Amino acid sequence: MSLARASLWTASSTVTKILCGLVIVKLLAVTYGPEGIGLASNYRQLITVLSVMAGAGIFNGVTRYVAEYQDSPNALRQLSATSSTLVLGAGTLIALFFLLFANPISQGLFGQQHYANVIRYLAFLQCGIGWANFLQAKFKGIKDARTNAMVIISGCLLAIPGYLICWALGGYSGALVGLALVPSISLLPAIYFYRRHNHHALGPLLLGWNSEMARRLAKYTLMTGITAITLPLAWVMMRHQLARHSDWQAVGLWQGVTSVSDAYLQFITATFSVWLLPALSRLKDKQAIAEEIKRTLVRVIPAVMILSLIVWVFREQVITLLFSTQFMEMRDLFAWQLPGDVCKVAAYVFGYLVIARGSLRAYILTEITQFCLLLLTSHWLITQNGVLGAVQAYCMTYSCYLLLVIAAFVYWYRK
Repeated sequence: MSLARASLWTASSTVTKILCGLVIVKLLAVTYGPEGIGLASNYRQLITVLSVMAGAGIFNGVTRYVAEYQDSPNALRQLSATSSTLVLGAGTLIALFFLLFANPISQGLFGQQHYANVIRYLAFLQCGIGWANFLQAKFKGIKDARTNAMVIISGCLLAIPGYLICWALGGYSGALVGLALVPSISLLPAIYFYRRHNHHALGPLLLGWNSEMARRLAKYTLMTGITAITLPLAWVMMRHQLARHSDWQAVGLWQGVTSVSDAYLQFITATFSVWLLPALSRLKDKQAIAEEIKRTLVRVIPAVMILSLIVWVFREQVITLLFSTQFMEMRDLFAWQLPGDVCKVAAYVFGYLVIARGSLRAYILTEITQFCLLLLTSHWLITQNGVLGAVQAYCMTYSCYLLLVIAAFVYWYRK
């Protein structure tokens, strides 16, 4: 599939996913206000972590090796069997952990144990997240953007009524369960499309084990684990610092502006895993890799700048449409948030080269760099400027991070 067609399908699914997410955030905002958004922020961060860590966090590795082993049926079968076993084993262990420690996890996320049952529901829903992401990773490996998009679109159409049912039955706790249901319900269409697909290109969905394949995939587990620990921990620490400096309403305002960024940036970053990662995985020559990154930057950076400018111009309308008038103080935060978004996307283009090459040392270094930059800048700026300092810290972090990854890429290319 060409990049144009892949981008078209990805854009269609991204629009649907964004609309689905915004409808759900709108319901949560209108019903429970900034305080409700703020209280749910750590829990939403946990769901984001599970979106990459459930199923052992091997999904980028699965995408890479499915792309690499298209001409090696035996290796593809070993990859499929070993990865299926890892997804099943990891999902079971995470579920047991959540079930056994629901009370302390609830205390850590919400400051009270009242939401322990929400964590118990999450124990089962994260298994669905893991298997859905695993099947989608296979579709991405063969650059089947159409099927991947159909899974996402179908999942979103199922997610909204599922969320409403949870909310109607359980109030705020039900709404929290519904937030986890949204990514997990994609498993249903993923299974449907997988059964209709050519298994020779994807590999059979059977359990098995190959030590060498497990070792290769384990590298991606470690990479994902670093991501699941560093950045989410930094966000949690920033939220608690901001709550101590101001209150949870200020946290809700900050989470509101980051939700807008997460939404519109999906137009750009969704194509990375569907197209950029498989493309970089198959390239070996440095010159070809540099040309691919250059082409991606030339297409991506103008697009994200235009989108960010549109968000800036219509920021008040965006706040009213997506949240409520209670969130209008957010309008002053976009001046720092949006430039940070541009730098972040540019830096992540280089980051996908690290993932494609499976360079564990470089990946750990980049994640720790982001972590340290966020903590240092937020400790300084939140203390001085409160919620404005949080978005200033974000902008400064990714401006510095972009300069560092460009320097690292130039050094690697000339080495």
